[in-house]
Amino acid sequence: MEGSSVVQTIQDELARVHAQRELNRLDALRACSKARATGMTQVEIARSLGVSQPEVHRMLRKADSFPELIDRTPREVILDFHAGLLDHADMMAELKSWPFTFSGAAEPDNPLGPSTRGSWEDVVDAVHRDLLLVEDYEELFAAHQEDSG
Repeated sequence: MEGSSVVQTIQDELARVHAQRELNRLDALRACSKARATGMTQVEIARSLGVSQPEVHRMLRKADSFPELIDRTPREVILDFHAGLLDHADMMAELKSWPFTFSGAAEPDNPLGPSTRGSWEDVVDAVHRDLLLVEDYEELFAAHQEDSG
C-alpha cells in the first residue's frame, strides 16, 4: 500500500471506532431511559448493562437534563455511516430530507448574548472532524438552499 492509502485506511478505521463508541453511548443512554420507564431500578439496569449503579444514575440524569439526546440527530446519521450501518447514499438521502434548524440568537435583543444551536451545526462539526467530506457538505447545503429558496 502506498503511504496516502495507508493513512486513509487508518483514518477510516479511527472514524469507525469513534462512531461505534458514540453510537454505543447513545444506545446505552436510550436503553437506560427505556428501562427506567418500564419500572426497572437503577441497580437492575446497571446489572443488565454491566456498569455501576452510579454510572446508570449519571446516564439517567443526563437523559433528564438533555432529553433531546434521545432523539435521532444528523450527527447520529453520519456516525451510522462511519460505523457501517448506513451506506453513503442512504446517509446523504436522510440528511437531504432532514428538517434542519439553524443557530439563532437566544436573546434577540442582546447582540452579544448567547446563541442557540441548530441541527445544521452537526453537519458543520462533522466536516471539521473529517467525518463528512466537503463535497458532501456542499451537496447538502445546495439541497437545503433549494428547499428554502
